[in-house]
Amino acid sequence: MALPDALDQKTFLAQLSPFGQLPEPELERVAKEMTVGSYRAGEVLLQAGDRPHCLFIVIDGSIWETDGETPAALDAAGAAGGQGDRPLLCVTAFYSVEDVFDTGALLEGTSKHSFIAAEPTRCFCLSRTAFLQTVRDNPPFARFYDLKTVQQPAARRDSEDVQDLSAFTVTKIRDVYIHPPIYVNAEATLHEAAVAMKANKINSVLVRHGDETGIVTATDLREAAIIERRSLDAPVGPLARYELIEMGPDDFLFNALLRMTRHNINRLVIRDGPHIHGILEQIDLLSYLSNHSHLIALQIERAQSREEIKWASRDLINVIRDLNAKGIKIRYIMQLVSELNKKMLRKLFELLAPRELLDNSCLLVLGSEGREEQVLKTDQDNALILRDDFSYPDLARITGEFTESLLEFGYPRCPGNIMVSNPYWTKSVAAFKEELFQWIVHPTHDSFLQFAIFYDAKAVAGDENLLRHVKDRMHRLLGDYRSFYSQFAKATVAFDTPLSFFTNFVLEKNRDELDIKKGGIFPIVHGVRSLALEYRLPQTNTLERITALSQRNLFEPAFGTELSEAFAFMSALRTKAGLQKIERGLPQDNYMNPKELSKLEREQLRDSLKIVNEFKKFITYHFKLGMIS
Repeated sequence: MALPDALDQKTFLAQLSPFGQLPEPELERVAKEMTVGSYRAGEVLLQAGDRPHCLFIVIDGSIWETDGETPAALDAAGAAGGQGDRPLLCVTAFYSVEDVFDTGALLEGTSKHSFIAAEPTRCFCLSRTAFLQTVRDNPPFARFYDLKTVQQPAARRDSEDVQDLSAFTVTKIRDVYIHPPIYVNAEATLHEAAVAMKANKINSVLVRHGDETGIVTATDLREAAIIERRSLDAPVGPLARYELIEMGPDDFLFNALLRMTRHNINRLVIRDGPHIHGILEQIDLLSYLSNHSHLIALQIERAQSREEIKWASRDLINVIRDLNAKGIKIRYIMQLVSELNKKMLRKLFELLAPRELLDNSCLLVLGSEGREEQVLKTDQDNALILRDDFSYPDLARITGEFTESLLEFGYPRCPGNIMVSNPYWTKSVAAFKEELFQWIVHPTHDSFLQFAIFYDAKAVAGDENLLRHVKDRMHRLLGDYRSFYSQFAKATVAFDTPLSFFTNFVLEKNRDELDIKKGGIFPIVHGVRSLALEYRLPQTNTLERITALSQRNLFEPAFGTELSEAFAFMSALRTKAGLQKIERGLPQDNYMNPKELSKLEREQLRDSLKIVNEFKKFITYHFKLGMIS
């Protein structure tokens, strides 16, 4: 077979991720840089401990990755032993056509494993220098290989630091969070200034004194009251500093950092002409680089308007991206995002709803939000329970504003209209109890879905006892209608697992992707939910439910661990695919392309889908689904 020419090399590369994402000129450059290497069976391409000279892409043939041993080393070991057969190679991975190796070695400097031709094999070889240049010049290409998930050698760290610093130096002050200005008059007492800070959850207030504006910080008040022993009834005006250090909202964030450092201060007044936008705190500036989640929580807590909540919400994607890139386990990302989302929803509802409504209602999150398994912004799923005999004349306007606000924050409208703005999902305790009766005693295809979503509900604002009353009614009903459990569990096996008899991935028609949620995640979620319902578990989170079911010896602890790991791994893949689509400007969905996964990830996905099949068999046997028509 003739060696591919430059045009064929480019075509070959364009079909591979992440090379296919490169701009046309860059793809052409990389294709021209590649050479072709031919290797006989048993030949070592890369020895453990060696410094790799290139990236390998398999054209044809196959490669073994071993734990470090090579045929030559094993021959020597066998000869030294003087008897017996040559020890077997410990193969840890297998690479075939279009597979790529060893990016980790190129980035870290040395190879941890050996790579050996299992048969006559040809590979494209891209020099280490050319590969690192591609990484350095193309951030999306770099992100594909999760460069930030490992500690970086000096050369790679330097290039990324330059990229981070470059982004930082062109960021405007208006692009980060600015605390809204809170004013007191110069005649206000120290006590009144302190109360204003506490009420607004801030560390400084602006002081009006005639035509002048000054600033007083919490530290100023503390020193005045404790060190100088000033009366708490003394006016705050004399404490204020009226020579404000200011910057404009369109100035660069890097200049703000320089000014804070130069003047040894922790905050700047942001002014545009006569208009003061607010205060830029040093912690907000520094958090721009680190994307601290506690900053978002603080912004939500201090928010006094929907616009301020929206500002905090839009930063959430950066936190998710950074945590995912740092290799944080998906369950912890889920928990963190869930807490931040609940804070946001609670704050929004408290801003919109008067005290009377708050005291007589319970705001719920449903589905994945209720299970604390939402990571990226997905469809709204929420409901509102009202106390019996309570009504509020302006309720429709408030629930409508709640839904529209979430749309502005980036949470799409639920296709099934499962939102508080829909009267079906905003009603009294008695009405929800009646709905449960219909769902359980007279179930339909749609009611099974509605019941499943409601079963995972969690209270986020208002009186959570209202939800408890409804769920108590649910369990009493289920005690009388036990046949419901099997009917409910049927959805676990409703979708085919996207894995063929020969363990190849089954892709959707007309697209080179599979639906990871429908084929892998949903069967685990719903099967576990069905078991949790039967055993009246209080947990709503899938991983916590699996743990609780294992403790009840419903299945072997080892299988419970495998089920948890499969769920977590597929959830992580779904998040990674979603982030990549957001990065490319594509709509976020539940589809992913197995070809964009590494060899190890593909094997893990296969193993996870095999576990899904095993779990489906368990559910079928446990609920006797084969006997249900």
